[in-house]
Amino acid sequence: MASNLDNPDIKIPIDVSKKILEIVCSPKLKHVAALHEDNVISFWSIVSQESQKEHLMKVKTIPVGNIRRDEKIDAISDDQYVSYREIFAISDNKQVSICIERTDSYNFKIFDFETEKEIKLKFPDWQKEIDFLSFRDNGNIIMVNAKYYRAYVFSNKGKDNITWVCKSKIELQYFKKIYITSKGKLIMYNDTIHEITVWNIDDLSAKTRVLTEWCHVLQHIEISDDEELLAVLTENKKINEKILYVFSTETGINISSFSTTKLVIDRFHLIASQKGERLLYRYIQRSVTKYNLMDPYSLINPVNANKLFGNKQTQEQYIIKSDKIIYTKDEEVLIEKLVDDNWIEYLRKDLKDINRIIAPSEKTIDNIAKIINEKSYDPPYNSNNEFEGKFLKWGLELDDKSVILKVIDYNYRTNEWNPDDKRKQLEILPLLKNINGKNFIAHCKVLENDDFVTITRIGVIIWTYKLSDIKMHYYWNDWKDSLENFDFEKENLKILAENWTSGRILPASSYESIIKNLHLKFGEKELFDEFLKSNIEDEFYLTCYGKDLMKALIEQKDDKWIRSLGNSCINKCLHENNHLMSKISLLSIIFENFDELSENHPAFIASALSLIGFIIPSTIVNPESTSSHISKYGKYFHLYNTSFIDLLTSILRDHWISFQKSFQNWFQNFQVCYPRFRDLIVKPISNFIIQPVSNFIVQPVVNFYNVGHSTTTLAIPLPNFVSYPKKYNLWRELLLPKPNPFTHSNKVEVINEEFYRYLNGEALLKFKWNTYGRKYYLAIWAIYTVFLCSFVIAASFYKSISPTTLSILLYATIFLGIWHLMFELRQFISSPLYYLSSAWNFFGAFLLPIISSMIWLQNDVMPTEWATFSTLLLEIKFLLFFRAIEFSGDYFSMILGVAQRGFSFLVILGFIIVAFAHSLHILLRPTVDVSLDYPNYSDDPNDPWNLATTYNTIDPNGTIEDNSSLIEPPTATTNMFMLMSSAIAAVYIMLTGDTTPISYWDLDNDPALLILAFLFSFVATIYLMNLFIGVLSNEIGETKKREQYLILRAEVLEEIELFYMLPYQRRKENWFPFIIFYECHIIQLREHVIDIQKDKWSGYKKPYISKALNEVLHLPEEPPSIKDIKKEIVKGIQDEMAKEVREIKNVVKNILDSINNLKQSK
Repeated sequence: MASNLDNPDIKIPIDVSKKILEIVCSPKLKHVAALHEDNVISFWSIVSQESQKEHLMKVKTIPVGNIRRDEKIDAISDDQYVSYREIFAISDNKQVSICIERTDSYNFKIFDFETEKEIKLKFPDWQKEIDFLSFRDNGNIIMVNAKYYRAYVFSNKGKDNITWVCKSKIELQYFKKIYITSKGKLIMYNDTIHEITVWNIDDLSAKTRVLTEWCHVLQHIEISDDEELLAVLTENKKINEKILYVFSTETGINISSFSTTKLVIDRFHLIASQKGERLLYRYIQRSVTKYNLMDPYSLINPVNANKLFGNKQTQEQYIIKSDKIIYTKDEEVLIEKLVDDNWIEYLRKDLKDINRIIAPSEKTIDNIAKIINEKSYDPPYNSNNEFEGKFLKWGLELDDKSVILKVIDYNYRTNEWNPDDKRKQLEILPLLKNINGKNFIAHCKVLENDDFVTITRIGVIIWTYKLSDIKMHYYWNDWKDSLENFDFEKENLKILAENWTSGRILPASSYESIIKNLHLKFGEKELFDEFLKSNIEDEFYLTCYGKDLMKALIEQKDDKWIRSLGNSCINKCLHENNHLMSKISLLSIIFENFDELSENHPAFIASALSLIGFIIPSTIVNPESTSSHISKYGKYFHLYNTSFIDLLTSILRDHWISFQKSFQNWFQNFQVCYPRFRDLIVKPISNFIIQPVSNFIVQPVVNFYNVGHSTTTLAIPLPNFVSYPKKYNLWRELLLPKPNPFTHSNKVEVINEEFYRYLNGEALLKFKWNTYGRKYYLAIWAIYTVFLCSFVIAASFYKSISPTTLSILLYATIFLGIWHLMFELRQFISSPLYYLSSAWNFFGAFLLPIISSMIWLQNDVMPTEWATFSTLLLEIKFLLFFRAIEFSGDYFSMILGVAQRGFSFLVILGFIIVAFAHSLHILLRPTVDVSLDYPNYSDDPNDPWNLATTYNTIDPNGTIEDNSSLIEPPTATTNMFMLMSSAIAAVYIMLTGDTTPISYWDLDNDPALLILAFLFSFVATIYLMNLFIGVLSNEIGETKKREQYLILRAEVLEEIELFYMLPYQRRKENWFPFIIFYECHIIQLREHVIDIQKDKWSGYKKPYISKALNEVLHLPEEPPSIKDIKKEIVKGIQDEMAKEVREIKNVVKNILDSINNLKQSK
């Protein structure tokens, strides 16, 4: 096949002789514009008609004065990153924009190149400068101002293409580099955390977030035509290394990467997205421009692509879009097809590209659906049972008990098929009953990319050939049970294909069916087992289907394979004992399923946390950082519509800067005009007042408080751990908010405590607390304080305040109480058991004051009992607000932790109290009915009247008169054992050592009471109470106050997120970022890590210490373990034995040689 450029579709002669400096094309490739040296812009349109190929419809040149090019943007440029204005653009509606000298209001001009009428735009914030401008495929204009980090979207209001209005203003907050796509995406690079974010400008949501290595600087970004793949080039200038990444915009995971120190890559493109995608890159080698192609899903085995461009080398000005190339050559502009209709055949035969081709899923799905929907399933076997593709020839050998799949590859050097190789065949018939080899395959076909699809009696299987072996590539079957019970039916496969949706890649395989039949034999092999292993180890499957596989494994509760998948993700994030930031997104496969994994597989999660406990993105140390230990690092931003406050702030800032400059210039001119004023006033003030104050007062104070620390940066490698689902139902979210992995983790006690042992857990909470938590918490606390004060003031001073003020206070109590009660009810509805089990949640603090206020307002009299308990609960609840404050949180956590651990002991003690109370109640209750108001004159010793104190009269002679006495009326405390409820209270009083409840009885004359009193005193008062004190002492020592406090704060933050935030606030990307970074003081971090090395770590497993962390902290070398010593000894012995064996062999060989020589001499 000849090169595409040998027969160009369009050749556009330009009647302008000056050199072309820049060319641009419209989003849908309808128009092209070129900028020439003499400030002339040439325009032409490209149209398509059914009867003929694309052709030129019109050419026009327009001179434009004062054009500016290569203008550096000072606002976002520095030593590492230099950005230039990008305003030259053309739309599908024939509008052109160009950067001009700012002689009038704006630094750009937009005009219709057909009518040559200028388009006037009116900015809502009196904007005068634009740094980036692009036309969208829907006709809108997107403009960006880098100074204010603000974007503007203009749309056409009328049909004349002249009247445009600002549709929206968007605050971008921060970026270092920005790219605008034709479909309305903003690709923004945040250099503070080396993050690339793809934003949808229509709904202001982040579609994708990816990370790059911190030791590299971003060079350029390209996105595929369908915006499903993102190619990124970075460079490390110190070691002259360039890395080319390919990311999936759907998952944000790094699909592949290519590192080089030899090639100077300057341009790259993603082409043929609908035919067989390839990454095309241009590089310079020995001053010669060359081109290579690679599979973007692997980035290995580059293929020389110079032939793709024929003998014509493109100059600097060229555009590749929609698989066409527009380029300049010899003062001409050419447009040609870059990707032929027979692209795959061209790749195979002309470019000799034998790399894997990921066929577009839409075409493959259509082919499979077509096969499934055919009326007959009779296999279209030919005489040889062979099926020829472009690069591979598949064959089948069938009999009753066997189906052999064979493959032969094409040799492009000899232009012949290679000979049949028995090693390139595979038995694909499963050992199942009622399956015959001759009817196992219902239909088969070779796909565009040479993969082989088979409709079999157990489902749809696609086979592929890689690494000189036949592999199962996909398997689909909705049967989620053993295939022994599967009955092949045509309708089942129809339903299967109906549920598929086309995208960048094919739908995920039916992993549940595979797991259920993992050890099914296909001849000698277990193909499903091999397929699952390849899906876990192969980065392509892991990237594209890892999340689907993890969900299937979780549903099957297969701990072995979950660990295998999780470890594969973590291992791929490690390279030479260091963590790769570009691979961190793979961990989303684990941590987006954190809730299920933490509940059912806590050991795996604990092990995973230990491997990512210390991730150092860069070994660079900041020697003079003023940040506190474990503080947020980097900038996190969220796109939102510009408000009036934003506009006012920018205007005031501009005016202030302008005023400063004007005043400075005026003051300097004033001093020049009046030198005596300068010499007599300005200089003395500067020399004798300002400088001494600065040198001897200000600077020492600054130096004293501005203490710099050496810090390093760490990452919390939990992708989307704190993020909420983008799609939600407003009313459902208000009533039953859906938790994210972070909020769910607070409900799993084992993992919760393990997570907050790591600095990552503390840093995460600190980020959340400083970003939004403390603001919400203080606001809630303030509202509660008003609620508390309203009721307490009313209850305490109701006699000294007016009725009107009293009513206001009570109504405020009711209103604020209902407001708080609404949030409590939402928490209860969301999770009743969790709410009731929490010691911090109770309705009473809100419900009792509301009821008390209502009764008070109705009866106009304060209900004393209600008010008493209401005040008690209100003030206790106020005290509990201190649990989230750091200086008191440790003690609240200790109180709660000890109480939780001692609860079972208290339950046992309570049963003992009830047992003794019941016994004493039976022993000491009156045998007759008694009344505390009227004596019944019984002989019952337990009658309260007989236990009451008796007073006798004394005559003048001092004799006590027995016939005359006064009895003090008994009270409820005289015999507290009359009722079971009061008996329990009496025994509780006795537990404190107070024997008053039994002091009314004569123990000498009541042996049963004496025995019970002795037993209770010894068992409960002496033994159990002292034991309880010892238990509390031990629990206080064992309580991990720091972890418990962090858990308390996490619970507070969870409550704020789920019940106090509105749904849209939970989607703010700067509050709930993809990945969080934080700074640590080197000294404290080193102490922490050394403690871990000294086995002071109390967690499940010692955290992994990377090579980068060792380099930053200069850690001492750990002494070798006994296991390592044993290995060294065994290795030494083996080496010594091997050496001796070699010596013996040499001696034997010499002896044999001598014998042979002797034989020959004879």
